[in-house]
Amino acid sequence: MAKSRRVPRADDFPPGTRFVIKEFDVPLACVPVPGGVAWVNWFGGVARPYDAGQLRLDNNWPARSFDEWVALVADSLP
Repeated sequence: MAKSRRVPRADDFPPGTRFVIKEFDVPLACVPVPGGVAWVNWFGGVARPYDAGQLRLDNNWPARSFDEWVALVADSLP
């Protein structure tokens, strides 16, 4: 079954989730999970696991707001 593409809402994420922008247009979420965190890539409106090992000091930064982050998700929809 294909995952449906959509723009997430703030209440889709648990408290403590960090919203990160990678290379200007990739919306990543760092979601707290038991025992650590899970990184998720929301580009294209579908949540997919993300390997945080690809992050460097110079290619990502915290989103200024959820609205800024979610606008990237919306812009990435086909």
